[in-house]
Amino acid sequence: MARNTEELERPTEWLRSLQEGRRPYRWLLDDAGGVALAAYRLARARCRVQPLPSPIPTLAEVCAAARLLWRELGGAFELPCEMLLYAECEASGLPLIVPESRHAA
Repeated sequence: MARNTEELERPTEWLRSLQEGRRPYRWLLDDAGGVALAAYRLARARCRVQPLPSPIPTLAEVCAAARLLWRELGGAFELPCEMLLYAECEASGLPLIVPESRHAA
């Protein structure tokens, strides 16, 4: 998919396109088909541009990305709780770094 090429290979430019409104956050939410996947994609891109990049976001980073989407979209959706984001990422087979206590549950 063309969107994944830029998102994965040029995450800095992809994130900038969201921030500058060339590709609005609404587009990401619609394209992803839901809050959990949109937040995951946003968190993954943000992880890839850090000084110590990682291809896999943490649950906390996905939650932060969901809050960012919620703010940017003016509260246009119900903000899911951490457990729901975790469950949806897990059900979608998305790799996610979770606290050790989550693995024991």
